Amino acid sequence: MTKGYVITKWTEDQGLALQLSYPETLEVDLDDMMRIFYAHITGAAEAGNVLVRLEKAHSNVASYFTGMDATIPFMINLMLDLDEDPEIFGEMVISEINSNILTYLNAITNEPSRSYDITEELKDYIKNSLFLLERLKNLSKEQRMAQIFTSEKGRAILEVLRESAYSRNDLRNILEEKLAKSIYNLEITLDPFVKTDLIKQDWIEGDSDISLFLISDFTIMRVPAVKLIGDANSNLPTPYLATRYLEQVNAYFSKYTPTYEDNLKIAYNMINPDKYDFITLFREKAYPINKIPKSPGETFDEIKEMLSVLEKDNILTIIKDQKGIEWIFLLTDPTAQTFYPEYMIEKIRQKTAEKKLKRKTAIKYLELLEQFYKK
Repeated sequence: MTKGYVITKWTEDQGLALQLSYPETLEVDLDDMMRIFYAHITGAAEAGNVLVRLEKAHSNVASYFTGMDATIPFMINLMLDLDEDPEIFGEMVISEINSNILTYLNAITNEPSRSYDITEELKDYIKNSLFLLERLKNLSKEQRMAQIFTSEKGRAILEVLRESAYSRNDLRNILEEKLAKSIYNLEITLDPFVKTDLIKQDWIEGDSDISLFLISDFTIMRVPAVKLIGDANSNLPTPYLATRYLEQVNAYFSKYTPTYEDNLKIAYNMINPDKYDFITLFREKAYPINKIPKSPGETFDEIKEMLSVLEKDNILTIIKDQKGIEWIFLLTDPTAQTFYPEYMIEKIRQKTAEKKLKRKTAIKYLELLEQFYKK
């Protein structure tokens, strides 16, 4: 499980000091924090991220450092179990949380008279962030594919396995060379690939390591909201709204061309559990803004803020009816669509002919692709 956050700061007179730990019961070993600090300052001591394994604390630590040039150098440490990798949450999610935490820390520095109140707000924010991270461990199948797409390591694995089958050790070596960094916990990084049935792992007789085979591929893109379009063709929720909605959908998709940047944008929305809840909700029907179902403790202002973000990213659209009431429709449906990797058959033939793929591995790969195709 996610243990919590430890935030430290560096000052010339005190050295490395604890700023905040949450939950407060989280034990902090300053010697361990110094190890992480040294990992950051080795070299240019610039702002950046490191992943440090602390055996004594039984933790993996995803740490962000603001750099020694910052007014106050802060180190924000997400404490994880040893078998956890921050990759499972997505790079952008961790980055966004760190950025928001830093905003609170700067406010504490700049407004000392309000430091207590801001610190309490920061604790609430961290509490909610930890809840979000726990939810990210229970994603749907299409969310896991979006998670792969938003991860540098995930995209690299997909790119490598689209060329050939590899042993886990070979894949690790290729990734380390490709990404110029050490790869720890490869099994954790491969977990979303396994859970979405994108890859199969199998032993080849005589080999000392398990082999990985890509047997399904996917793409991230926007598609029309089929259920809502069917409703609109039946003049639902009203003839006026149905007409306006179909006009907007036709206008958008008449000019829509999937791009890597846009696919990345919608993938980030998909892996956010709160945004994804809204996407799945509006896939089924349109709602007047004052009748959108709320989660316990969720405020109307929070809902409006979330809707605003999704509207800005052209996922939702807001249409006023003839009485001036705002209705929320799904303008575009972000989805991860799987497809059969037929292109691999020619690559297997080619790699085998070039003696870059062993014959018995090629035969196993073709057998797995045949089994998947029959399903």
